[in-house]
Amino acid sequence: MWIFYCIIEVMDKWLKEHKSLWWWVGDVTQLNKEAILEGVINFGTWDDFLYLKKQWGLGEVKRLFNYMTKEKKRVNLRKEPIALYANYLTKYAY
Repeated sequence: MWIFYCIIEVMDKWLKEHKSLWWWVGDVTQLNKEAILEGVINFGTWDDFLYLKKQWGLGEVKRLFNYMTKEKKRVNLRKEPIALYANYLTKYAY
């Protein structure tokens, strides 16, 4: 149980340090994974993406990305990042 809380604390700290990716949100620690990934893909850096990949695993990132781009009716991602991350995930995530 203790490890689980440490992981949450690390993620909360990272979210607070990168609050500018979600400038319209009052408490970034309440964001769900989908909203976090959306902010990183639209406004973050490659290092931000690599951090999420390290924390969640590439499979989880791919699952969320596919849900956001293929299953949802409304896509809140820009076309250029969709193309970049789709190519990356197709090549490296299984």
